[in-house]
Amino acid sequence: MVRPSTIHCLALNYSGVGPSDHEEPLYFIKSSEAYATNGVIISYPNNVSRFWTEVELGIVISEDCQNITEDEAIKYVEGFVVCGDISCSNIYSRDHHLAFSKSRKSFCPTSKVSKNKFIDTNNLNMITEINGKVTQKGSTSSMILNVSQSLSYISNITELKKSDIIITGTPKGWQNNFLKSGDKIKHKIEKVGEVEFYIK
Repeated sequence: MVRPSTIHCLALNYSGVGPSDHEEPLYFIKSSEAYATNGVIISYPNNVSRFWTEVELGIVISEDCQNITEDEAIKYVEGFVVCGDISCSNIYSRDHHLAFSKSRKSFCPTSKVSKNKFIDTNNLNMITEINGKVTQKGSTSSMILNVSQSLSYISNITELKKSDIIITGTPKGWQNNFLKSGDKIKHKIEKVGEVEFYIK
């Protein structure tokens, strides 16, 4: 796929992850340089105390759009991808949803696009494996804002551009995904695909 101009991200969008299932998810962005393809080798960041990954369902945008309703959202979906939302701890105990932690080079490894945009995304199994061991397992059934709601929500904050990606949050268990040099990681989502990457 074409490198996205922006990776739009939702956090705390799965039941049991945030402080309340009744609050809006957090919205943040990753830079275009965070995008990477399958098999990428990612350098362990210098001078950080924690470094982790999360399996996330990504929505690829088919054309520029803004202020989209939930009912028309599917018109603007090109397909779906599996993404790793990689983060590192921030300095001064600041929020890790900021660019220091999220926007580094290759901090969003991404699978090939599954262009069947009409698959039912409401109950897909999601798995993280580190060195062959399952460390995170969940389902899109726990999403607070579903695919159409997520696209509509972000499009009413900012304009979405063709080939942008929306990553929609991660289920419980991400705390088991802390990384070290030498790790091999695989993220898998049922009916969408998988992405592998390595830490050096």
